[in-house]
Amino acid sequence: MSLSRVNRVRRAYRKICKTLFDYSSSRAVWGEFIKEARESFEKNRDMTDEAEIEKKIEAAEQWIIDHKHPDPYRLPSMPGGSKFQRNVPPDLEIAEKYS
Repeated sequence: MSLSRVNRVRRAYRKICKTLFDYSSSRAVWGEFIKEARESFEKNRDMTDEAEIEKKIEAAEQWIIDHKHPDPYRLPSMPGGSKFQRNVPPDLEIAEKYS
């Protein structure tokens, strides 16, 4: 099942925002990046030509692929984060066996 155009645009915008976060050093810098991205999306909001809309969506999807960060930001406690599974409590079976 293919996504509707609205969902493709929404998904592209969201992925662009997440990609820009990987390249920013702070939330303030990220906010500036987001403003620029939002302006470019808003500029094309009233387009009606089907072929031109499809080109813009494909260009946004290609931008996401081209600008994927090699080391994206991850929350420390999530898989891939620096604190993931640090100091994990032992299994109850193991704790009971050796206590």
